[in-house]
Amino acid sequence: MMNKEQFEQLISKLDVLIKVTAANAFKGKSKEESILALSELGFGNTEIAVILGTTANYVGKVKSEAKKSAGQEKSKSEDKGGTKSPESEQKTEVERVE
Repeated sequence: MMNKEQFEQLISKLDVLIKVTAANAFKGKSKEESILALSELGFGNTEIAVILGTTANYVGKVKSEAKKSAGQEKSKSEDKGGTKSPESEQKTEVERVE
């Protein structure tokens, strides 16, 4: 059975492995793109900050700005009389059935 010290060493090595994997996976992408991608994968702000070497506050700011931008883009599309995609029409039909 593992003692506490061995467990902490294992966790430390896993953290390094995650950072190296993320660095390779997001090579050539901006920090902002990397933040949004990791967020979509289910990582929290603190975890993303540790992986990318930034602060949790910065991660939260990037996510918030992206959410606002997405909302503004959606509003612009609706203001211009944008049409719904077939997928959104289907989803609406499914939601009505439920």
